[in-house]
Amino acid sequence: MNLKLAVEEAVVNIISYAYPGKEEESISVSLEHGINHLAVVITDTGIAFDPTGKKEPDLSLPLEERPIGGLGTFLLRQLMTNVSYTRLGNKNILTMIKETD
Repeated sequence: MNLKLAVEEAVVNIISYAYPGKEEESISVSLEHGINHLAVVITDTGIAFDPTGKKEPDLSLPLEERPIGGLGTFLLRQLMTNVSYTRLGNKNILTMIKETD
């Protein structure tokens, strides 16, 4: 369930922000597995955005004082064991790894 939620958050962010004004662009999602981990690699050619560099939200603030948004990338980092970002040419490459028992 955590993996599904993390992938959904990442893909929704790409759809919402990476391609402003464009309707038909592609997003690639691939899965890789090892003995004790599962890696999800999401690639797009949208606007560069590094979710790993985003500042952690201040969860101590009352709800009415918190800015709208910003919890999706926080959630990715909480749900996954490791989240990394690379910009290679015109591609955003987001790699999320979840270690298993």
